Amino acid sequence: MTDAQIKNFPVFEEFVKKHRLVEVSKGIEFVRLPRILGTGGNTAAEGIDAPPALIERQRDLINWKIPLHLEVSDELRAEISAAQVAVKRHDEEMRQSDSQRKFAMNVLSRLSGIATGRKNNRYFANQLILTHDASGRNWTWSLTPHYPVIKKMPADMDLITKAHGVAETSVKKQIMPVKKFLDKLDLAWEITKYNCKSEKVLIADVAIKFKIACQSDGFWKNPTKRNFVDFPDSIFVSNLINWKHNASKIELKRFSLVPATLNQAHGGRSKPFYVPSNIEGTEVRPMIYIRRNKI
Repeated sequence: MTDAQIKNFPVFEEFVKKHRLVEVSKGIEFVRLPRILGTGGNTAAEGIDAPPALIERQRDLINWKIPLHLEVSDELRAEISAAQVAVKRHDEEMRQSDSQRKFAMNVLSRLSGIATGRKNNRYFANQLILTHDASGRNWTWSLTPHYPVIKKMPADMDLITKAHGVAETSVKKQIMPVKKFLDKLDLAWEITKYNCKSEKVLIADVAIKFKIACQSDGFWKNPTKRNFVDFPDSIFVSNLINWKHNASKIELKRFSLVPATLNQAHGGRSKPFYVPSNIEGTEVRPMIYIRRNKI
């Protein structure tokens, strides 16, 4: 089995055409077919529109349910078997910490013209952090290690490299003028304070209400699900960073953040909010409350 056959599935493609499976398949199998063939579908990664990566197509192929009434050739079984071997090899390799490190550094090496590297045991590219789960199967571009911009990316170097540019563009679009941010923050703080009925307003709760404060006039006139925009989790922290770096002295005094104690930063019921303490975002400081100051 050649590399081209493993990537392009020519026997499977011929089988699909012969039995007109695109026309007769239903449900999940109808969705899988264009993904396997590379003719449609979208990656499972959240926050980016892109075709499925090869590893995703291979997984779809080995999960494809062979129609019971159709005879499958040895060549097609061999093609599916080759995909199984490739997926197993890929997963075993990505579980290794050394492979994860090499993979991350290879991604960073592809990003030319920007600051990249490893700091505080985190991989950074400008202000975005590249992280992964324990299996190495799912990767994330985030602001600090905590606030995803694009997540659930498969371990595909081309896709993750492309996703960095998409993530940077997404973050830039999120950032609003400082004055507008403070107006939205005022509203989010008021909503949170009203609900908690306390002067101790959690930053994590304000970050959630900030998504509501950012809704358009159309939503406030007709507050329905259809008019609600689901902003990414990173919208609050991206504007918080912009405020801290670009606000005037008076604007910086509008709100203050209260550092979390050890107990407030850890434990099952803790709700800290992690604010970057260096420019790359690889180091964070847990904060707990946000105060609105009289100026």
